Amino acid sequence: MTRSNGRTPRGTTATETHRQVKSEAEGTARDAPEPDTDQTDQTDQAGKASEAGNENGQSQDEGGSKSAASALVGMIRQHYGLGVTSNGEPYAVKPDHHVVRMLRGGRSSLRAEIAAAYYHRTGRTASQQSLTDALMAAEGMAGATNPADVHLRVAEHSDAVWVDLGDVDEHAVKLTETGWSVVSAGVPVRFRRTELTGTLPTPVIGGDLDDLWQFVNVKPGDRPLVLAWLVAALGWPGMSHPLLGVFGEQGTGKSSAARALVSLVDPSPVALRKPPRDAEQWVTAAASSWVVGVDNVSKVPEWLSDSLCRAVTGDGDVRRALYTDGGLSVFNFRRAIILNGIDLGSLRGDLAERTLALELDRITATGRVTESDLASRWKAAYPALFGALLDLVVEVRQVLPTIVLTKMPRMADYTRVLAGVDAVLGMSGVAWYSQQAEHLADDSLSSDPFVTALRTRLAKKKFEGTAATLLTRITPPRPSVLNNPYPPGWPKTGRAVTTILRRDAPALRKVGWTVEDLGNSNKGHTTRWVIAPPEKAGIPAPPRLPTPPRRKRAIRGSINNKGS
Repeated sequence: MTRSNGRTPRGTTATETHRQVKSEAEGTARDAPEPDTDQTDQTDQAGKASEAGNENGQSQDEGGSKSAASALVGMIRQHYGLGVTSNGEPYAVKPDHHVVRMLRGGRSSLRAEIAAAYYHRTGRTASQQSLTDALMAAEGMAGATNPADVHLRVAEHSDAVWVDLGDVDEHAVKLTETGWSVVSAGVPVRFRRTELTGTLPTPVIGGDLDDLWQFVNVKPGDRPLVLAWLVAALGWPGMSHPLLGVFGEQGTGKSSAARALVSLVDPSPVALRKPPRDAEQWVTAAASSWVVGVDNVSKVPEWLSDSLCRAVTGDGDVRRALYTDGGLSVFNFRRAIILNGIDLGSLRGDLAERTLALELDRITATGRVTESDLASRWKAAYPALFGALLDLVVEVRQVLPTIVLTKMPRMADYTRVLAGVDAVLGMSGVAWYSQQAEHLADDSLSSDPFVTALRTRLAKKKFEGTAATLLTRITPPRPSVLNNPYPPGWPKTGRAVTTILRRDAPALRKVGWTVEDLGNSNKGHTTRWVIAPPEKAGIPAPPRLPTPPRRKRAIRGSINNKGS
């Protein structure tokens, strides 16, 4: 038998020792569970060429024994099925399991797992080259299979939603219109995990979401917006989720509130991350978790505004793969995003349309608690809060087919979920959301100096004409060298004015302005515009909504570790 230090016992040849290790590995393999035939049929076919090479001695070492790389490939084929994601990333998955191991990556990848298994089986460590060769062979086998969807944290399948709890035993929550249950088998979807994937608690039945507000210091009028955002993030992963902005002065608990909201849907060892430096850093961070939390944002530059908009409605990127000349890495995702800050200033209109703005109440000196006390309270309340949120998702799924919106705003799917929360809890979130959207639109218009001047100069009259004519009418007399120049961003051509009008027309209409593009079917083939002010000047501030009465709801959760 081979000693633990890997040396050959006295009187035993190196070839005999390798054969003993091979025999031990084969004996262990006989006791291992059989792989899923459906998953491995394609990989078996893809591996025939590799097996033929072994029979012909092509992968043998000089002594004629099986190489470490070949042994690793055999272990992979015995204990995993191989596949490839819809983005072309190869993965492995154990039979009757639903959490995949990506072939590329860090500690959560197949590389680390198979290296550990090889050591436990043989008492030796596999070299880096052996691991690389084995995984390259596995990648080739995986590439011969049909692409399949692999999800982060939440997935929809048929009439159910599945939530990966992120634990070692690979439990998941199944959500339907009739209830929810915790299962450990029979999950029909596949999940991937990253270094940013944390563990959700096992949900506890009988919780109350009113307990959430001791951790999330939002004003009463904003509470239905928060609940609908949480429900949508867990119950409808395929829809566009508005960006959740948590704002307030210093000491209002912005980071604590954002961290609690992230943890209820997609906990992470780094729940809140620093603002990205550029678009490439943003894509890397956003691709690794379902909920992306960004901490202490002070401004939103144009590139970040565009990136956030794309991530809300669906983003994608293509990059050159590392260490290759022609290989590509494909990123394609839609995310639920939370960011916090004191004040972001005026957002661009397209981002304002996709944003929920929460204002936090000031925490008084008598109401403040220590971080350790807050952490202990959260630890105690966490499982019951998660269970109560699952209850609310179930109830909203029940009433949603009956929800009909008279108006379809930009985030229509979220608004329907919000209306479902209103119906279940007796709140008035939709009306509040509509008024907030008007204020955000009005605020976004103030960030553009040309639109601000347009609203001033045309406040009492209608304009009809070309963009160039509008520019002439709105532009003040050219300043002298002694005066301040035109503000940054002031258009210089009619074409630039057309770009501004098309970008800000939705926000202008939301605050009551008429903005119509008449097209260019005229003698001069020049686009003409009609712009008219609202009938009323300004929009009144919406009243703060009272806290709705508490309502007892049916408990529909269950624990079932044997499957669905």
